[in-house]
Amino acid sequence: MLRLNFKMSLRLESDKLITVQAHLDELSLRLGRLLAILVLMMIVCWNFIDELILRNYISLLSPCNDCVAVYSPTEWVSLRWLSILLLGLCLTIPFFSREVIAFCSPGMLSHEKKWLKQLLLVGTFSIICAVSLTLLVIIPMWFFSAEQAGFVEGITPSYSAAAMLEFALIVSYIEIIVFLSVISAILLRRYGIAEGEEKASWQFRVHGVSIFLMWLIIPSEQDTLLTIGILAEFLLVELSFSKISRGALAMPSFEINSGILDSEARLRRIGIVGCSCCDVVPIPGKNSIPKGMVFLPIPDFCMSKESYDLVIGYTMQLKLTDIIVTGCGRETKINETLVENLLYLNCQIRTLSLIDFSTMRLTDSKIKDLDFMVRLAVESDPWKVDNSYERVGRVLSNFSDDNRPNVAFWTSSATPPFGTALHPDEILITSMKEPNFEIINYFEKIGVKLLEL
Repeated sequence: MLRLNFKMSLRLESDKLITVQAHLDELSLRLGRLLAILVLMMIVCWNFIDELILRNYISLLSPCNDCVAVYSPTEWVSLRWLSILLLGLCLTIPFFSREVIAFCSPGMLSHEKKWLKQLLLVGTFSIICAVSLTLLVIIPMWFFSAEQAGFVEGITPSYSAAAMLEFALIVSYIEIIVFLSVISAILLRRYGIAEGEEKASWQFRVHGVSIFLMWLIIPSEQDTLLTIGILAEFLLVELSFSKISRGALAMPSFEINSGILDSEARLRRIGIVGCSCCDVVPIPGKNSIPKGMVFLPIPDFCMSKESYDLVIGYTMQLKLTDIIVTGCGRETKINETLVENLLYLNCQIRTLSLIDFSTMRLTDSKIKDLDFMVRLAVESDPWKVDNSYERVGRVLSNFSDDNRPNVAFWTSSATPPFGTALHPDEILITSMKEPNFEIINYFEKIGVKLLEL
């Protein structure tokens, strides 16, 4: 029996190891359930469609008394059944939304789930309001205004009921497609999904699906409405993509060519994951993140499986090459599935082990995120190890003389030795070789005494 191969692809924490046949069986079950509900709704609509269309809606569309006739019984029957189908589809939308969310959610990232739920919720409500307004108010007023404008005394006009109903249904269908397209574009921008290189591909997808659905349903005799619908969809969607700004809950942005060049002149796109490790380690502020890196605040990274999927989503969206976790210690075992997924995306993950430094201070330093900035400066990747002291010196030189630490202890150990205690005006530099005279002199010039721990 064929099984899904996760070793050569991404595997989210919410994914289930199931056979392909089981996946297809679930899809068939949900589609069959929706089809049964649609048939049931069509049977319900069939019982009152004649009264709804003939006695009520056609009378509402008619701009005058006794001026509507059925000239083509065959066309009228086809439109009658089309109306039954459309009403049945509208009544099935809540069940359709539920089945789509239940079936798709296990394989979607968190921001994709939010986008889908918002699209179905906002789209359904907006479409119901807009289509109801169009069918019950705008189109009847339009027909009445046209009849008044073309009124000639002594001539009794006669209108085709089938043509009027066909016009109303086509306008409503175009309106549904345009509304869904615009809402999709707005939510894609608000959630930060359509950003950078991904924006053009999402524009193509939205335009392609919308135009295809219009071309598929609208008859060739109504090419004017088709052209107007395509133009309206294109203009409104493009305005949504260009004018709508990112929302507060959007994914972090990272410019295409941003990053840091490593010792081999390769562009490294680094994401700093701010993990608090159960509120033991303070999360660094956004202003403490070096230029060329992106900050990803995920306080419960080491405790929540959903956070792993979030990191994967960030890596895919921002094209990250490195993930650096602030809080977790070197002995912390990172989720194996997450590591495999990141390797598949050509991204490596490591930690700053700030939790190992959280208990060594007697009192907090005057400088916020000082330990974080020092720990990041001594990282040997993507920078050279030989320049670690210079990087720490540049970090310290950015502070004022009143706040700058007076003493910098260095140690060759990767973690603070047992019993280390630092005062507010002291720092610890780990994983370092013995400094030479030039380095000691450089630190003394900025007012920092370099001592071995």
